[in-house]
Amino acid sequence: MRALLIVAAAAVGLSACTTTDTSKINTAIQKNLPKTCSAIETAHIAFAAVAATGKIKDSTVRKEAAAYQGIQIVCDDPGNATAASTLIAAAQAYLVISTALKEAKAAAE
Repeated sequence: MRALLIVAAAAVGLSACTTTDTSKINTAIQKNLPKTCSAIETAHIAFAAVAATGKIKDSTVRKEAAAYQGIQIVCDDPGNATAASTLIAAAQAYLVISTALKEAKAAAE
């Protein structure tokens, strides 16, 4: 829920940006995207390790895989990442993967 509020706030803020401001934001996102993608990759690997035990619901595994694939579109081509595409993809991936990791943690205990 918090991620969705952040996305909504960012969307409102970005709507007021000028072309120059948007360009600066897009450049900053493209510069920092590799760090975000690395963190998502680490979370995905951790989830996959627990999911391999078979203790995670299939529906959760499918949701996490879809979220991971969705963010990979942005991560594979950071030079074309924009504020809009990155915010939406990152918020969705964060929400789904963090929920999946909570389930994995509970299953591992």
